[in-house]
Amino acid sequence: MKTTLLNIDQNAKTVKGSVHGFITAILYLSPADSSGEQLCPLAELAKCKTPCLNQAGRGGMAAGNATFETDSGVILADNAIQHARLRRTRLFLDDRAAFMALLVREIEKALVLAKRKGKTLVMRPNGTSDIRWESIPCSRNGADYPNIFAAFPDVQFYDYTKIPNRRVAHIPNYALTFSYSHVSEFAPIVVKALRHYGASVNFAAVFHGKVPESFLGRPVINGDETDLRFLDAPGVVVGLKAKGKARRDTSGFVVRLAA
Repeated sequence: MKTTLLNIDQNAKTVKGSVHGFITAILYLSPADSSGEQLCPLAELAKCKTPCLNQAGRGGMAAGNATFETDSGVILADNAIQHARLRRTRLFLDDRAAFMALLVREIEKALVLAKRKGKTLVMRPNGTSDIRWESIPCSRNGADYPNIFAAFPDVQFYDYTKIPNRRVAHIPNYALTFSYSHVSEFAPIVVKALRHYGASVNFAAVFHGKVPESFLGRPVINGDETDLRFLDAPGVVVGLKAKGKARRDTSGFVVRLAA
């Protein structure tokens, strides 16, 4: 079966970026350790594994509510989306060179599509993972690059991350939003992130019920309006409403404020 990597404007939120002149390409892999290898190193501490958006929307739907168990014992909805994410992940883990070559080709095709539609391509490589893409080399047109960002300097990349010390300050076309967890054990990670990324780094937080106007002493913006995080003003909290399994989360990851 042919493996494709990028979803282009197939997400209910990213498609909203179209009215702003953007086409969004997202790479969805199997999150946390569902593939057998950990792609979200802080998932256990942050308690975000169960409420992960991996199984929100169509990703969590299957005929007859059918499920299957991955090699690592994770139960997923038995649908084409989950199987495709596992295939991509296995390619990433088993043949990194082939994966990166395919990723380069698909970004180039996405650029052609965006130009044809008169829009600007943006890309989120960690749709459902938390990989240090800045450390993964690739090649394009016979030249070697330290990462995908250097290979496509005119493409705006962006991501959410829970990793508090990624080395991305020198990458002008990669915008990171720190992904917050309300679990008390995650507090030291938040402190590390502030020290490393700077006090103006934006936080993304998932809220149960109504999203507040302010949180952590910062103004809250509506993160569900679009996914264009690189356009956000610095020093804000990106407020996201709990979706899918996150609506029932009681681990502490989702922020539940007193009424």
